[in-house]
Amino acid sequence: MENEIVDLLSQLVGINSINPTLSNGPGEETITKFVAGFLGDLDLDPEIQTVQPGRTNVVAIIPGNGFAKPLLLNAHLDTVGVEGMDNPFSLKQDGNKLYGRGAYDMKGSDTIMLLLAKHFSQNTPPMDLHFTFVADEEDKSIGMEYIVENWLPKLPQLPAAGIFLEPTELDIGICHKGFSWFEVEVFGKAAHGSRPEQGIDAILPLSAALDELRAIESELSKKEKHLLLGNPGLHAGLIEGGGELSVLPHQARLVWERRTLPGETEQSVVAELDRVLNAVKNYPGDHTVNGNPLFSRPPHATPRTSAIVQKLQQFSPNSEIIGCSFWADSALGGAAGFPSVLFGPVGHGAHAIDEWVSLQSLAELYKILKQMIETY
Repeated sequence: MENEIVDLLSQLVGINSINPTLSNGPGEETITKFVAGFLGDLDLDPEIQTVQPGRTNVVAIIPGNGFAKPLLLNAHLDTVGVEGMDNPFSLKQDGNKLYGRGAYDMKGSDTIMLLLAKHFSQNTPPMDLHFTFVADEEDKSIGMEYIVENWLPKLPQLPAAGIFLEPTELDIGICHKGFSWFEVEVFGKAAHGSRPEQGIDAILPLSAALDELRAIESELSKKEKHLLLGNPGLHAGLIEGGGELSVLPHQARLVWERRTLPGETEQSVVAELDRVLNAVKNYPGDHTVNGNPLFSRPPHATPRTSAIVQKLQQFSPNSEIIGCSFWADSALGGAAGFPSVLFGPVGHGAHAIDEWVSLQSLAELYKILKQMIETY
């Protein structure tokens, strides 16, 4: 089994699937063709879905014998960039560690899903298995969004549960934070620095925005912590404005990210934008202000009592129940109406130059999921 894992993972890592919205990469088309070819050789009739030009998913269904409701398995095909890495698309083995871009996040999991597809193509599972290999998880999750909005509704039955094979150190992730992005733009009037009375500085009012964000952050830190996720998060991500050192800036912009917890409402988070806007408007001067929500994804939680959680615990009794600090496509599965958990391999360096995944944990992941599915 381990030799088969290494061989297949080496082929997947060897395919550049860098997310083009994050770095200079080709996207998922080449790797989806490889995955579809692998599944096609198993006579599984895979479907390549074009989500956007150059951005593609692969899905396939293995019919079960009807003893249980469908189960969805998910892994993403895109990776982050490779700046600073030596030979990022060549898998290197050092004992138990397999190095390469995407080995940990998450082509190791793609490998396990393909090997599970191989096994269950020859051994009928007790339920239909939905294999979903998706694009763009590293940015806006347009791949999983397409699955939820365009593919699952056409099926006879929604999955009873979903397992998202994000790396979790073989622990069971039942919840994770969501996120919202906001911006404030300030408009002033350019003037030479020697004649400030002729202009309106657009940058200085952002100090009021930063002060208000600091106050909000302080309030969030004093709220009761989530048992598995801790406090909500907030940070300023981008400040831009001005063009020349000796010219009053006519425009400035602040963008921040708010990490949200299960149970927080969208209205309460958007209300924080209004607080920041009012703070900037009340800053002395004749500037004007505009604010916008840019993008958001919801937080996610699945009850500990869910059947999928209990089954995973049964076959992986050493796994802890955890919350995950990162956002994942599981939130879209949960929002679509089926319990979704995170369960994946051990490793290190997601998005880092020393990314590696544990070979032993991949073999263990395969064994746990195979046994769980067979007896579900």
